[in-house]
Formats: sequence, structure tokens, C-alpha cells
Amino acid sequence: MSVEGAGPGQGAETATAGRADDMDKVVPEGRGDVRGISDLTYRIITPYLSHALLHRVMRIVLIVLAAVCLVATGVRLSPLPLLPIPLFAFAYYCLRRVRAAGADDRPLVVWSSLLLAGLLVGFWTLSVVANWVS
Repeated sequence: MSVEGAGPGQGAETATAGRADDMDKVVPEGRGDVRGISDLTYRIITPYLSHALLHRVMRIVLIVLAAVCLVATGVRLSPLPLLPIPLFAFAYYCLRRVRAAGADDRPLVVWSSLLLAGLLVGFWTLSVVANWVS
């Protein structure tokens, strides 16, 4: 439990030598304040990673990026825009694993990190290929 108002704005003498009614303002631990990166992961990031709407949006983004690669292959008449397709396929596999992880925190964070890495590297490869072909 922590005492409310004993933050960095007040000196140590006021936090320790407070009045008796100030000491009654005790804040329960479950109120939602985040302390450290593990609390950030478990209380804030993990609930959003397991949300079904986020999975649907990520699947749509991956499908659109793969379609852009296929259309660019036909427009540019070059096979180079197909280079990011394996990275997007890896990101899609990671998305499936994220959905299978459910509420288990560690696999959810690991597969979500790999999903983000695959998506970003694939998107970066798509932009590099666009510069090569043009």
C-alpha cells in the first residue's frame, strides 16, 4: 500500500511527518498505477494484445500489404516486389500464434513482438524494393 500525495512534489519531511488524517489516505495497490516494465506489460499491453479487433485489423493490414506486393509485381513487370511476401507470411503465422496464445502472457508478448518485427521488416523491404525498381 502506498500513501497518496507522497510523491516527488513533496519533501521527505512532509511525507513522513504528516498529520494523522493524511496518513489515513491509503491507496489500495490494485488501483491501476504502473510500477515498472513488467507491470506495464501485464496490466496495459497484454489486455490489448489479446483483443479480437486488433487481430482482425492486423489480418486486414497483412492481406492489403500482400496484395500491394502482387499488384506491384504486375505493374512493374519485375519479380522484386515479391520479396516481402515471405516476411508477411511469417507475420501472419505469428498472428495465428498470438490468437492461439489466448490469455497466456509470455507467449502473447513474444509472438506479438515477432509479429511486429516481421511486419516492420516486410514493410521496410517493400519500400526498399520500390526504390530499386523505380
